Amino acid sequence: MGRPVGIWGLMVVLGVSAQSRADSTPPPPGTATRHQVPGCGVSFEAPASLQIDPATRGENAVLLARSDGTKVVVACVAKRKVVAQSLTLFAQLNLEKLEAAPRDAQLTIVASPVLERALGRPIVIAESQHKRFTVLWTETVSAFYSMIYAAPASRSNQATPERDQLFASFRITDPLADRGTPTWWYPAIQREARSLSQARAKFHTKVPRGRPEGRVFDGKPASLPPAELFARVQVRGPAGRLWTYVTPDPKDHQKHPAVIWAHGGFGAIDKEFWSPAPRSNDQSARAFREAGLVLAVGSWRAENDNPGDYELYYGEVDDFLAIAEHVRKLPYVDPERIYLAGHSSGGTLVLLAAERSNRFRAAFSIGGDPLFDDPETYQRYGGVPFDPSNATEALLRSAAPFVRSVAQPTFHFEGGGYPSVGIAQWMAREASKVGAPFHSFAALQADHFTILAPLTELIAQKILADAGPTSAIRFTDEEIAALEVAE
Repeated sequence: MGRPVGIWGLMVVLGVSAQSRADSTPPPPGTATRHQVPGCGVSFEAPASLQIDPATRGENAVLLARSDGTKVVVACVAKRKVVAQSLTLFAQLNLEKLEAAPRDAQLTIVASPVLERALGRPIVIAESQHKRFTVLWTETVSAFYSMIYAAPASRSNQATPERDQLFASFRITDPLADRGTPTWWYPAIQREARSLSQARAKFHTKVPRGRPEGRVFDGKPASLPPAELFARVQVRGPAGRLWTYVTPDPKDHQKHPAVIWAHGGFGAIDKEFWSPAPRSNDQSARAFREAGLVLAVGSWRAENDNPGDYELYYGEVDDFLAIAEHVRKLPYVDPERIYLAGHSSGGTLVLLAAERSNRFRAAFSIGGDPLFDDPETYQRYGGVPFDPSNATEALLRSAAPFVRSVAQPTFHFEGGGYPSVGIAQWMAREASKVGAPFHSFAALQADHFTILAPLTELIAQKILADAGPTSAIRFTDEEIAALEVAE
């Protein structure tokens, strides 16, 4: 994983200004000095011969230099200011940016368990072939930190011990740095005073007629499922018939809670809801039916051979709610225990549906995107069917600005490394201001797919236990951190 980089280029990439300072005075020769990094809440110890560059001024960084050409940079960046949501991703993103830097060092990720034990926290290290240039990244709850050590070729034999001692001296001095929940980056968002239903009431989306061409939207009917697992039914939706798989009547004379599952992606529902799937990416929602819950999985307008136009998070929301209403009326379903759940694009539909209706008990969005801001994501579905430069079209497909519309308990979950985590956190903070029951959780040990199997199992068990007059489902950060994900 080599990356070419120059020392000054690396400092710029890592957010280290060419103007930085420390709050220490150069010590006498032969001693070591502990430097505080302003704005970072950290310190490190360096030989007296490495002194602060007098030309540097600024915050969140310290630059030290020696007459032989050795340079040291220590810097920090708040997690709320960068898209990366894990230490590994932060390091990878920075290495990728180094490709445009001057070619005087080749960096490769290396392991250093001894140094990791010395620091007492996770680290990522990248170094050049002759170990004259090394970058170390580490983190606290609130920030990412980088330490850069660069030595001239003439000091190659002495560089490694000095570097390792310097890195091992890194200390967190801010007592609040490891407390609380990480606050991740999010773009500028304005909370709407209107509800989502009010905002959509007089608006008509402009999309092409029909379904996109291509293999994703194949125009074929939903396959017949195994009769013991699902009945294939036709649900009447606002734009016409919607193919839906529903757990058949167990004929036990009981009324059961039901989960209405919004599938990931767009185009169709098919055999993936009963075929074997790896635990690392199980999008079948099988945990709900295997727990004894009624499971319904529907397709939207223009999917399979359903009539209607592909609208991308617009009319599909109404289709989702129509399927929920169909299931509510089934004789073996408890109409007071209807739950909405979905993954990825289905998770986005869950968020929008939770703002359009209160006729459900609780909603679970797994990996849903609370803000429509990346049209390129939808190229595999034939692109965005509306004008993405139309701010209103994008706004009315975004749940985050309308968070005050949430009336029933709604939960957002995502693995590490996805910008939706920070946006969902913003939603949760705004929700608390207006009394909306919206909550967000991040499983940093998981990703967008590995989170699915253990989380749906946890949700299923909570639904089974949720038998009171109103939903009492709650989650804790500790529960989400304890999810065991498959590699």
